[in-house]
Amino acid sequence: MKFTEEMERKLHAHIDEMREAYLEEWKRVAAQPSVSAQNIGVEECCSLLTSLFGGLGLKTKILESPTKPAIYAELRSKREDAPTVLFYGHYDVQPPEPLELWHTEPFQPTVKDGRLYGRGTADNKGQFMAHVMAVRAFLELFEDVPVHIKFLLDGEEESGSPSLPWIARENKELLAADLMYVSDGGMYDDVTPQIVYGNRGILSFEIHLSTASGDNHSGNKGGVIENAAWRMVRLLASMTDEDGHVLIDGFYDTIAPISPAQEKMMEELPFQPEELAALYGVKKIKYADKLDFYRHLMFLPTLTINGLTSGYQGKGTKTIIPSSASVKMDIRLVQGQRGMDIFEKVENHVKKQEPLAEVTDCSIMEASVTEPSLPLVGVVREAIKKAYRTEPVNLPLMGGSLPNYVFTEILGIPVVSVPYANPDENNHAPNENMKLSCYYSGIHGTAQVLCDLGKI
Repeated sequence: MKFTEEMERKLHAHIDEMREAYLEEWKRVAAQPSVSAQNIGVEECCSLLTSLFGGLGLKTKILESPTKPAIYAELRSKREDAPTVLFYGHYDVQPPEPLELWHTEPFQPTVKDGRLYGRGTADNKGQFMAHVMAVRAFLELFEDVPVHIKFLLDGEEESGSPSLPWIARENKELLAADLMYVSDGGMYDDVTPQIVYGNRGILSFEIHLSTASGDNHSGNKGGVIENAAWRMVRLLASMTDEDGHVLIDGFYDTIAPISPAQEKMMEELPFQPEELAALYGVKKIKYADKLDFYRHLMFLPTLTINGLTSGYQGKGTKTIIPSSASVKMDIRLVQGQRGMDIFEKVENHVKKQEPLAEVTDCSIMEASVTEPSLPLVGVVREAIKKAYRTEPVNLPLMGGSLPNYVFTEILGIPVVSVPYANPDENNHAPNENMKLSCYYSGIHGTAQVLCDLGKI
């Protein structure tokens, strides 16, 4: 079925008429606890969502994994040559603690001042439910959808999605699609959407060194034995210069160039250094030039000390020579870099600079990039502009990290991220919420994207 403009108008009118019903479905899903970190309610939520998909007529399948299961659902369009869209989301949520800071019960979704409060209302149940309700609207009106639809709902995203790569490799044919669409995180503001085309990856590791079997007296033995804290400080100082440029051999060698489309998007991004400094809680940001700022935020890697531990840190004085020191670090990876290659370069640098040190606890999430000039991506961009009646903010990459490389690399699917939540959603914090207006706008946004993709 080819969807006409008149059918589109009927579809959006129907979504507005069904707001209360779609709100109740959202509340029902948000009310089910699904805390992957504590293994609370995950299986029950999986069962609830499987039943929800089945009730709409989608074929469903539980994708078992070495850890927690993912949910797969599929609905084929009557138009056989239609493109296929894979929606990704996650049904697990963060722990609700500290409970005493909540104004409502975390798992009793409550409407208050135009927002639905509750754990998971925004991250991520409200956002993937907007996709589900858009599909439901098509089926209620037309008993068909303009494109082939697939859903993949992760049961442990809040625990790092440890089995998502395994699930993707084991189900390549099942998950095949022309485009992956994800809604997670916040919009640019309450009424302005943003579209994100990639993200930096992350390499996390620890460094440990020991100089003695135990701490020693800083007077009786001071000057004649090594100090682990000083050795660690000197090692860390060898890794960057004063401007933060990383001095590890080969660190920047494989970075991919910025594409013309990415460069153009950077030039069009808003930039208010003073407002950003106030938002970050600093006197000023490092880069006053817009392109310098965004290059460092999106297209250049970082080396960050997350935590540094050595010696006595309690009240008062304890005059010791620390016998051990440790540091937790992360590297934000960019397009062209590979996590294991960079980790080996870190190891080589540490061995060369400090023979007593050991690098441990390596974990990697690769960077993910979708070229903004791809035709399908352009269709999404125009559909979001039409649905929200405003030009979206186009972010070529986000500085943070998501497991989207699973789709771009393992499955070979371009990924577009369109967050639907209000920026002050309080995800991961007490009083998590999502504005009802954002939820409804998200349903309209997904419906328009599907209509426009169906015209291809």
